[in-house]
Amino acid sequence: MFSPKTQLRIISELRKFQRKKRRFFQKLADGDTAPSDDMDLAPLALDAVRKRIPTRPVYPDIDSEMAVYSTFCGPTSSFTFDHNNTARDWPHYFISNNPTVLKIVADFGWKPIPLDLPISRNPVESAHQAKIAKAAPHLFPDLERHRFLVYSDDKQRIRHDALPEIRDRLVEQGAAMAVHRSPHIKDNVLWEFTDSLFQDRYRVQSHRMLRYMLGRMEAGKPLAVDRLFATFFNLRDMQHPEVRRLNETWYEDILACGIDCQLSFAFLAQDEPNIIDLPPRPRKKYLGKKITNDPGPGML
Repeated sequence: MFSPKTQLRIISELRKFQRKKRRFFQKLADGDTAPSDDMDLAPLALDAVRKRIPTRPVYPDIDSEMAVYSTFCGPTSSFTFDHNNTARDWPHYFISNNPTVLKIVADFGWKPIPLDLPISRNPVESAHQAKIAKAAPHLFPDLERHRFLVYSDDKQRIRHDALPEIRDRLVEQGAAMAVHRSPHIKDNVLWEFTDSLFQDRYRVQSHRMLRYMLGRMEAGKPLAVDRLFATFFNLRDMQHPEVRRLNETWYEDILACGIDCQLSFAFLAQDEPNIIDLPPRPRKKYLGKKITNDPGPGML
């Protein structure tokens, strides 16, 4: 029988071994694609990005009041495009730094637009690159010239039939942007922050997010809010006088906050009449579990 002191030493060594084993197998699973917040964001600053985007459209002969676009940056092995999203009704553009991805979406009728940035194996850096088109589409001449511009996450199926009604509502309310409310959280920005920590690529930026939130609070922004958003979709009026300000503020906040752009958007949308909310899209599961009828405070 071991003495209590020896037992504690054995338990301590066992914990160390278990931690090393977890790190080893996690590294084995990630390979060279482990998420990291250790990157140089200077090439992604607005002024730097502007220099990498051509000043002339790739498709100068296209004339349509409304268009759809999406984006993806990173290695082909991480591509998440929904194969149901064949282009229809309006021009569809796809922005990427990956030539293979651009060839794939072209077969679905999308118009490829190359983004002059290196392909990164770091999923956090790749996500930051994709935020350029998502948050600041006015930087791209092909996108800017359409009055109504629909963004849809490449993983999400586009509901084309619903777009005219959303466009009409945007015009009626004189707003710059329409975004769906979150289907599962409400009341406080901290719900969005804690949600993000369940995913590795967000968790590695947790301190960045916390510093951003503290800065927003010091500037007078509250955590308690009357609406939270799911930013996988938005529809913009590109002729609205406030749309560029909203785009660039959101993009700058993403650089400061991190790739959980719903967190920075929650602060952007506070007391912002130029952002209107759409009903939440139904969601059956959250973090792999079914959403219950009584999810608790702060949850929908």
